[in-house]
Amino acid sequence: MDTVGGWLAQYLKARGIDTLFTLTGGHIFPLLDGCLDAGVRVVDTRHEQAAAFAAEGLALRTGRPAAYLVTAGPGFANAVAGLAHASVTLAPTLCISGASPTKEDDKGAPQELEQLRVAEVYARYAKTVRRTERIPQYVENAFQHMTGPTPGPAFLEIPQDVFYKPLPQDARTDFGPRATPRSAGDPSDIEAAAALIRQAERPVVVVGSGGFWSGAGEALRQLAEQTRLPVFTRNAARGLLPDSHPQCYGGSPGLGVFKSDLVLVLGSRFNSTFYYGEFATDGKVIQVDCNSAALGDNRGIDLGICGDARLVVEQLTQTLEGYVAQDEWIAVLDGAVEKRRAKFAAGFQSETTPIHPMRLLRELNDFADADTTFCVDGGDIGVAAARHLVAEHPGSQLSNASILGALGPGLPFALGAKLAQPDDTVICLTGDGAFGFGAMEFDTAVRLDIPFICVIGNDGMWGMIERAQRPIFGEDRAVAATLGDRPYEKMVQALGGHGERVEDPDQIRPALERARESGLPACINVILEPKVTG
Repeated sequence: MDTVGGWLAQYLKARGIDTLFTLTGGHIFPLLDGCLDAGVRVVDTRHEQAAAFAAEGLALRTGRPAAYLVTAGPGFANAVAGLAHASVTLAPTLCISGASPTKEDDKGAPQELEQLRVAEVYARYAKTVRRTERIPQYVENAFQHMTGPTPGPAFLEIPQDVFYKPLPQDARTDFGPRATPRSAGDPSDIEAAAALIRQAERPVVVVGSGGFWSGAGEALRQLAEQTRLPVFTRNAARGLLPDSHPQCYGGSPGLGVFKSDLVLVLGSRFNSTFYYGEFATDGKVIQVDCNSAALGDNRGIDLGICGDARLVVEQLTQTLEGYVAQDEWIAVLDGAVEKRRAKFAAGFQSETTPIHPMRLLRELNDFADADTTFCVDGGDIGVAAARHLVAEHPGSQLSNASILGALGPGLPFALGAKLAQPDDTVICLTGDGAFGFGAMEFDTAVRLDIPFICVIGNDGMWGMIERAQRPIFGEDRAVAATLGDRPYEKMVQALGGHGERVEDPDQIRPALERARESGLPACINVILEPKVTG
């Protein structure tokens, strides 16, 4: 059939979208049908939230836009968590939703919902397509907003009758695809930043998600190697400079920013995950962000540079020619790293059963190689993973550790990451509570042959909740915090995947090896010592 859905599928493919995540429904048939002719792979999940998170996982792994398709009403409502999450991680995901036919507007049609009003809260761009000839313009506008200087999700609502109509022959289609422009920093600001860095005795660089979305990895490496400036990476920027690089100090900037007299912040906000900017109180702070409104948010700064992170880093590298950070300061940071390792050494080497969570993380790090991607989900296990899991390439650590703190992205992230890079070893590390949000996506993985490894850190409870309730209400008054011992690995086996239960720390590595060799979606249920955190 010659439909708007068919045209849209072709446009998505031209825009680099070769995978569309969805859960089917009657309002969206034309686009699903169009994917067959366009060569777009349709990945149908078991829940719309999973479709949204899987698209985000693909975007976080690659740095490229991704898309998902949901039916009207409850289908859209189920996907809102993913839309909100992408607005925080800045992931360029396109949510396409069906809607009731235009002739049935405001009549109580099946699955009618005020979708646009909800989407406008979280999306960078949100439109309802009521006229078929406007769809080429709206779709390209969505891509420009998704991939612009401040990236994030976009939303298109297409009523059922519009989906079925053909695109008019005289409709304008010259809106795109087109490249997204990027802006460098003001040269005078670059000179001022370089002067502050040269004057500092204890400078550090902290790179956030903005660095990842700008593709600043190679530029960051050149800056670090030329200047020996110590670099910390956060959120989506984990792995932008590999943890194994001599100038990378990992994902815990607290090791440096509280001792520093100058912090260069690239593409990161001063929110709760970054101490609200309450550091370097006697030092200088330079903030670089492509959104001028983000500069100096939550704390005063000494210099704000509005520009693309990659371009600004390239400018700084040129301007700082001949500058090298002081050996004494590097030695201080190296000492802080060693002190931190010593603090957690007992947990990393623990032989206890149930298993210490730090031992699990050590085994995962030992198992990982340069082609491993971690997808992290959960409370206590998620916080520990953000501190201790290694990151060796851009997009190597997809995490729920944003200010939103949503549970449920882990398994869908793994779907998206594995489809993005089939040769990666993709490991989803999740708590037993978080596992429940997406457990049925193992059916998706088995059915569509998407092999990844899910490692459940199973302490039998909502640990972060239980630990907070007890001191307030009493030892025996932790309500709705117990999950118990459940054979999650058997559920995965029943669905056709590989499953193992691990109670001995020495069996973690062999179980990981067997899971990878199975070639199947795999679940390793690791029984952890309760009430112990990392």
